[in-house]
Amino acid sequence: MDCRIIKVNKMKNIAKLKYSVALVLFTVALQAQEQFTDDVQDVPVNDYLPALFIIAIATAYWVLKPKAKA
Repeated sequence: MDCRIIKVNKMKNIAKLKYSVALVLFTVALQAQEQFTDDVQDVPVNDYLPALFIIAIATAYWVLKPKAKA
């Protein structure tokens, strides 16, 4: 094999590794939360979950269904 090809592939792998590490660090930073006292009233969130699931499934079916050929 040509040594230039090996160097180019190695450089691409290093670039992928850098971007992967940067993405992981960025996601961890996004998930960090400041601690706060839980003195608020809890609000029920799951009232609309069945409707949201149905809408999500219908939208996914509509977007992903095969297009009819003319």
